[in-house]
Amino acid sequence: MAVFLESDGLRLRRKVRALVLNEHGEVLLVRPHGYREGEWTLAGGGVEKGESPLEAMRRELAEELGVELETEPAELPVTNRFIYSDEQKAKRNLDHDGQDAVMFACRIGKHTTLKLQAEEVAEARWFAANDALDVFPVV
Repeated sequence: MAVFLESDGLRLRRKVRALVLNEHGEVLLVRPHGYREGEWTLAGGGVEKGESPLEAMRRELAEELGVELETEPAELPVTNRFIYSDEQKAKRNLDHDGQDAVMFACRIGKHTTLKLQAEEVAEARWFAANDALDVFPVV
C-alpha cells in the first residue's frame, strides 16, 4: 500500500531515489519502460506502508537492480518534489497531486553485476557526471 504526504493542500506520493556512484565518480541511471530512448532517471520507487524511506531505498535497489548494499545509503539534505498538471492527472487517472522523493546517495562497484527488474527497468548504464545531467527528461 502506497504512502502519501499531505503538504500545502496537496496529496503527494512518498518516493525514494538513489544517486548511485561508482569508484570512478560515474552515476548509474536507469531507463524505465515508458521512457523514450535517451531519457534516464535515478533508481528508486515508492515507499510502502510500514516502511521507512531508508528501508524503501534498500528494497528498491534490490528489486530494480538486484543490488544488496554493503553500507547504508546516505540520506541527502534535499528532496525531489514535483506536481502533476491537471492534464497528467486525468490522463493517468491519478488519485494524488504529485511526488515527494527522499534522496539518497550510495556507492557500488562499476563491475557489480546488475540484475534488472524486467517489468520495470528497460536498461541501466553508467554515465560520467556531466553526461548524466544531459539525459534527464526534465525541462
